[in-house]
Amino acid sequence: MKPEKKFQHKSTYYNDIALRLMQKLFKVEHLHYGYFDKNLKQEMKNLPAAQAAYVKLLLSYIPKGVKKIFDVGCGTGGVASELIKKGHNVTCIAPDPILVEMTEKRTGGKVRTFVDLYENIDTEVEHGTFDLILMSESCQYIKPDPGWVNHSRFLKSKGYILVGDFFRVKQPDATNPSKSGQPMDDFLRRAEENGFKVVKKLDITNNVAPTMDIYQDIILNKAFPIAQALFEFVERRVPRIYSLLKAIFGKKVLKLKEKYEKQGAALFKEYKRYMIFLLQKKK
Repeated sequence: MKPEKKFQHKSTYYNDIALRLMQKLFKVEHLHYGYFDKNLKQEMKNLPAAQAAYVKLLLSYIPKGVKKIFDVGCGTGGVASELIKKGHNVTCIAPDPILVEMTEKRTGGKVRTFVDLYENIDTEVEHGTFDLILMSESCQYIKPDPGWVNHSRFLKSKGYILVGDFFRVKQPDATNPSKSGQPMDDFLRRAEENGFKVVKKLDITNNVAPTMDIYQDIILNKAFPIAQALFEFVERRVPRIYSLLKAIFGKKVLKLKEKYEKQGAALFKEYKRYMIFLLQKKK
């Protein structure tokens, strides 16, 4: 049966340029962390293999009997395509229409898709539909209260949530000001309050943290030098435009550089934990 046409809230459209840029520049199939085991050297050329290993590990946590899956934050459809290969019935959602189009193309149009924020949908999806809700690095972007409401709405009785994401275990400070990731104790508390129990968990922080060093190297030693060279070219050729660009973007660029100087693997492991959680809806 042909999937239904995607539902769209045009007011929530946005373009995730950074994710698409990574795929274009570095030809990666997935837009998430890689899983580096002891046999895989921690370098950029091995990132696609590490990302594939991550997907394989994450999907191994899907319980037997699961058929209908809601892929929340589907990216370019890398995970969805693997789910289709395994015979699952898949629905995908992302707020970027271009990412959703890429997902549809990659999966051969075999998935039902939504262009929207997960928190926004309600009656567009039949309640009690899914065996499992999958969030591969999208959990941190979903507002907790409406997110848990929708988890409860859309899952069947005793349905599952499978999360692969990082969580904060130490408060941001001057050493690491990053506020990304939900506090892990808060996530687990809300799960319990909303009628979910953790049935499996795995800490893979040490295996995914090298991805931070790879991205940090790309941004600081490749992207910023290129940007600096372009600015210098404009400064020499069109000084008035350079002055305008510096006034508008100068401080933002410096803040961005400072941010990524504090995004390496060591700080990531100190402040955060990358977890795989399988949760089940209680009766």
